[in-house]
Amino acid sequence: MGYNILHQFDEQSLADLSEDAAEKTTRKGFLDYFDDDPRPARHAKLGARESKRWAVVAAAILLSAFALLLSIDANRRAESLQQRLDAFEARARR
Repeated sequence: MGYNILHQFDEQSLADLSEDAAEKTTRKGFLDYFDDDPRPARHAKLGARESKRWAVVAAAILLSAFALLLSIDANRRAESLQQRLDAFEARARR
């Protein structure tokens, strides 16, 4: 009786191991799951969302670059105006 139980246990263990091995070979990775998606519209939505994000990032970078250039130009103009004002005051004192 004990022999039959051990033999059955061994057979069940081998069957479980072979199922695990077969499952590992057919198991898909996390990213592969999305590649086999039967709904291509979902991929289009994800791609559109990603491109919108990059567009927003690019717009933010461009906006900050233009703001930096504007501040540099404003600083240069302020210095030029200050020099002209100093020259005008010097002429007015004479």
